[in-house]
Amino acid sequence: LEPPKLERKLSDSLNQNEWSPLDNALQSVIKIFCVSATPNFYVPWQIHPQRSSSSSGFVIEGRRIICNAHGITNHVYIRVRKHGDATKYRAKLLATGHDCDLALLTVDDENFWRGLKPLQFGKIPALQASVIVIGYPKGGDCISVTKGVVSRVVIATYSHSNQVLLCVQIDAAINSGNSGGPALQGDKVVGVAFQGMNKAQNIGYIIPATVVQQFIHDVDRNGSFSGIPCVGLKTQILENESLRKSLKIPNDNEGILVIAIEPLAPCAKVLKVNDVIRKIDGVPVAGDGTIFFRRGERLSHVHLITSKSRGDSVRFEIMREGKTMEMEVQLGDPEKLALVPVNLYDTLPSYFVYAGLVFTVLSRPYLRAWGSSWSKKAPSPLIEKAFYGVKEKEGQEIVILSQVLAAPVNTSYERVCYLTVLSVNETKVHNLKHMVELVEKAEEEEGQQFIKFKLERDKVLVVESKLAKEDSAKILKQNQITHSKSADLRGEEALSPRESVSPPKQQRKRKGKKGEEERSSKDSKVQDS
Repeated sequence: LEPPKLERKLSDSLNQNEWSPLDNALQSVIKIFCVSATPNFYVPWQIHPQRSSSSSGFVIEGRRIICNAHGITNHVYIRVRKHGDATKYRAKLLATGHDCDLALLTVDDENFWRGLKPLQFGKIPALQASVIVIGYPKGGDCISVTKGVVSRVVIATYSHSNQVLLCVQIDAAINSGNSGGPALQGDKVVGVAFQGMNKAQNIGYIIPATVVQQFIHDVDRNGSFSGIPCVGLKTQILENESLRKSLKIPNDNEGILVIAIEPLAPCAKVLKVNDVIRKIDGVPVAGDGTIFFRRGERLSHVHLITSKSRGDSVRFEIMREGKTMEMEVQLGDPEKLALVPVNLYDTLPSYFVYAGLVFTVLSRPYLRAWGSSWSKKAPSPLIEKAFYGVKEKEGQEIVILSQVLAAPVNTSYERVCYLTVLSVNETKVHNLKHMVELVEKAEEEEGQQFIKFKLERDKVLVVESKLAKEDSAKILKQNQITHSKSADLRGEEALSPRESVSPPKQQRKRKGKKGEEERSSKDSKVQDS
């Protein structure tokens, strides 16, 4: 007897013209293999051992692959593989937007692009709309397709950058490795999978197409991503009637109160504390800080700011002492306004070792040496500065004594650490580079026998400059430190982590399929996928 003939499905067709939209999309989804080397901010002259990870991406116009930034951060090299192909191709990075957790790659090999069609972007999906998420999550090596519906559209924190941006919550399974895969509605990309919620079921997040397109347009216009802007002020909701009356504003549930302004922010020249912002670019702001988004949905007013580019202007309608006025405010760079840097991706830390005293710049990556619960475990003075510190002068940094490498020149100083350096020989320290200049200048001065470091909590450390010079080389050699200063302080071009050599140090890894370590966020209950 002849075996029964099976009717061939469209997905089995060899003719691409007969493929369904899903079939075409599958061909454009790419698996990304990354080897990365992360800087050690606590021991800043070292690099952590290299690690391997995998994530997803997809092809867009211009022979480019879009993916998540957290999937290729601190990369040493990147390779990509097409669906159904066994060959891995070398890829190179074109642009990174850590703020919005997106990156662009390309491949020089012509063979890679054969048969690939770029995916097109759609609009932000409606609530309860069905979406399909495609990617390469853990649990297997092949492509995976999951389906879900849109639960809500919100302004939420991106765990990779701590930026508050527009995102879409869906109930489709988004697991580690799904990062960078497209979320489809029909044949259009409506978002990019990027994170899930720890200890929660069926809660995943996608970066909406509007944010992805904003990133791409910014790169096309500037050659690189300029970043998400900010106004540089803090606001308070105005739902209390007594508070509204005291500010002489109408009781119409409109407006938010300005309670603090960053000294270096462009808006500091025009806005004042106790101003009431009633409209942004003509859009009314409700007393709870929300704006109209679409029928039945409201978003935080922050969306009107973050949907612009750095250097753009925004128009405020405010009330000041009962009078209505309009003013234009230029948007600023949050990185220049932050006293303690939130992220230092693809950057090596600055440091200075003098007489065994290790000085560095306070940053959140440094605080992460205390683990994912650093906000509870790190020294409280450093935590307070990280959350509430205000930059008052351009270039200002918090220089801290991170640790002491024991030697005769620093006897009894071993337990003095994690304190801010206030001055060197009574001269106030502005930043790490300035502190290095003060120390080197003091060493060159005749008759300057001692160098005095004044720290927080009234601590004073005094180093005899002659002994420091004699012990310096020995201390560096004992601790396998090549230079007493980081490359940026030596006046050299700072290497990226991928250009530095990792020490032959072993590190225990949490492994997935075929030994590929999966990336995850260490700072948030929301986890990169």
